[in-house]
Amino acid sequence: MSAGRLVGSLFRPGVRRATVAFWVASFMGLLLVYGLNTWLPQIMRAAGYPLGAALGLLLTLNVGAVVGLLVAGAVADRVGVRPSTIGWFAASAAFLGLLSVQLPTAGVYAAVFVAGCFVFSSQVLVYAYVGRVYDDGNRATGLGWTAGVGRIGAVCGPVLGGALLTAGLAHPWGFYAFALVAGLGAVAVTAVGAVSGRVAAGRDGG
Repeated sequence: MSAGRLVGSLFRPGVRRATVAFWVASFMGLLLVYGLNTWLPQIMRAAGYPLGAALGLLLTLNVGAVVGLLVAGAVADRVGVRPSTIGWFAASAAFLGLLSVQLPTAGVYAAVFVAGCFVFSSQVLVYAYVGRVYDDGNRATGLGWTAGVGRIGAVCGPVLGGALLTAGLAHPWGFYAFALVAGLGAVAVTAVGAVSGRVAAGRDGG
């Protein structure tokens, strides 16, 4: 099959909206990952934390990411990949929004850790969901394009954070902006279910 026909197969009836929704979810997911990894220390410094603490929070975010990946896989196996992915994006939005509030030191580290648990593994769950929706003939193409469009988000994340810092809006508006992105990711995954829920439910039990 030619490359054009392979890509066209992602827009056939039954999966067309799912394809667009996956692209949006992947864009939002990688925007979060790269935006936070690039700018979290500077955002926390804008919130009044010293450089050492800000760098410690970045480390905490990434430790949370490792734990989150392990937990996300177990949860998705148990309750289904669709509800897990929606829940992970929604929880990302909640904890990123929480970071806009002044918290005690222990509370900040805990919130950043939990945010890391949800933010990074949300994107991995998107990839898992892609594999449940497309059939054998275009699953690899679907995953490749979902990941490729997501890379545009990976570029936009650092740009968004940099723009907010330049404008002097990094804290608290940076966390509000990233929380909104996570919320849009949850909405996008919900749209996948609206199109292909019958197929996905039959395959993942969710």
